[in-house]
Amino acid sequence: MNWALWKKAVSDSWVHLLASCALLCGFAWVFVWFTSLLPSGAWGSILSWIPQFARPLLGMPVADLATVTGQISFLYVHVVTTLVCVGWAIGRGSESVSGEISRGTMDLILTLPVRRVSVLLVPAVVATLGAAIMALALWFGTWLGLLSFHLTEKAPLARFLPGAVNLFAMTFCLTGVTAFISSWNRDRWRTVSLAAGFFLVSFIIKILARLWEAGAWLEYLSFLSAFEPQRLILPQPGAEALGLWYNGVLLGLGVVAYGLGAVVLAYRDIPAAK
Repeated sequence: MNWALWKKAVSDSWVHLLASCALLCGFAWVFVWFTSLLPSGAWGSILSWIPQFARPLLGMPVADLATVTGQISFLYVHVVTTLVCVGWAIGRGSESVSGEISRGTMDLILTLPVRRVSVLLVPAVVATLGAAIMALALWFGTWLGLLSFHLTEKAPLARFLPGAVNLFAMTFCLTGVTAFISSWNRDRWRTVSLAAGFFLVSFIIKILARLWEAGAWLEYLSFLSAFEPQRLILPQPGAEALGLWYNGVLLGLGVVAYGLGAVVLAYRDIPAAK
């Protein structure tokens, strides 16, 4: 593979990665600080106000979530964390093909002595490494917070690592799906819209599957059903096997999506930029 592809992929993404890591690390530190300010039992009292019909949305027993470890586990599903990771996934995945076509640079890239598959593979490797670094940045921020502030209960740092791994797997999966959408599109913003819509529909389906008992089967239609970092962080029987299943599903879907995208790119015609 041509060195120019690697140089371009890193150049296009390092600022985004640096900003995302700084935000995730800082947010984790602030989140642990906020948790340290809550008096013992306060979080349990807050959760007890949630109506009974809505508690399935939590995905875990209130008693487990009311512990200090349970409180910090919300960091790994928080809207800020999710938006940063989704932004990386959609941003990097949409850049690989449709982004280059939109800017008119794809024709120049394809003049390099490389296979078309490499045009998708190199950004995929960079995006995957970036997703792993971002997950570690969140975990590192959690560690800084645990070192900096006094908590009413002990919260072992190792307990949060499975949640960070699950977050990485979700980001990788969505990046792969976005890259697949990008492989047959010519407009980056259309790719972004379709990928964001895919994520939103998956999120809605997951909520419906939890709230509607008769529709529990809907969880098999959403890739986010395998994104359950809190279940992996909080101790429960079979958590290790569950983590292997969740992460395996997400990583497998991501690999399949990247593979399909590579096939599409290998055989499609590259249109001129508008």
